[in-house]
Amino acid sequence: MQNLKLLKAIVERKNRLRRGADEGQTVFEYLGIIVIIGLIIAAIIGSGLAANIAAAISAVLADITT
Repeated sequence: MQNLKLLKAIVERKNRLRRGADEGQTVFEYLGIIVIIGLIIAAIIGSGLAANIAAAISAVLADITT
């Protein structure tokens, strides 16, 4: 009976440690996605594509509303 209690305690501790190791990764994953999106937006604005994209969207919206 003592062995079962010890085994249960060991398994519970390993599960807690395993869950705790994964929790902080999501923050860094979201941060990485935000950085990549920011770099893409900066590249679009820096290359002058922003005006072309805005004009294309305006043209499509004008076609839809008329």
